[in-house]
Amino acid sequence: MRAIFQFGAIVAASVLAAGPVHAEVAVLKEDFFVVRHTETVAASPETAWDVLVSPADWWSGEHSFSGDAENFILDARAGGCFCEMLPAGDERPEPGSVRHLEVIFLDPGKAMRLSGALGPLQSEPLNGVLTITFKPVDDETRILFEYAVGGPSRFDPQSIAPAVDAVIGEQLERLAALLGQGKASTDEVPIEAAPADLPPQPALGAETRAVPPIEPVPDVVMDREPMPEASEDDGIGADFLSGT
Repeated sequence: MRAIFQFGAIVAASVLAAGPVHAEVAVLKEDFFVVRHTETVAASPETAWDVLVSPADWWSGEHSFSGDAENFILDARAGGCFCEMLPAGDERPEPGSVRHLEVIFLDPGKAMRLSGALGPLQSEPLNGVLTITFKPVDDETRILFEYAVGGPSRFDPQSIAPAVDAVIGEQLERLAALLGQGKASTDEVPIEAAPADLPPQPALGAETRAVPPIEPVPDVVMDREPMPEASEDDGIGADFLSGT
């Protein structure tokens, strides 16, 4: 059974990787994390946008419920669905479908923001916001993928955040490879691999009833720090919308 986010395998791979990982878990808290990736591609924002809105061309079929990226569709408008069709077959007598994300903001050639919990995160009362931005850099385009996830969960964020980071980063790398790597890629700062003592996480697939075991959760008093101000690469709105 395939899994849209093969968390256990990805965490193990990140632990065993010998080289630097081009990734960033930008924020990691008790009930909130942010992963961020950037790539510069040798294409105009308009060309990059045209490829982005056809996820069947670049999203990995290994991170799908059906096992085939051809089943992905993206309705590029506010309220539109980033969905996956589940064809009928031996294991599924009737066709099914998955809503991975919903478009909540769209400015063609500049930015798209989508809301939703990807993969096994759907089993928890979590929400995520994926912000994708395009910014001209000389004759190239800088693309940002930032996925912010928050809410209560039975997953351990120390394990889930690096795993989600790896999957989001892989999809941007595939998109960039299709468009052609630019000369000024900004994803050059390595971060440390995930610590080796992470607890194992299940690789949840199309069986959406599979959820992590329920364990007692102690009361936690959070000493919350104020969120940092948005930087040029945050993709939160002001940077790309101002055109600067």
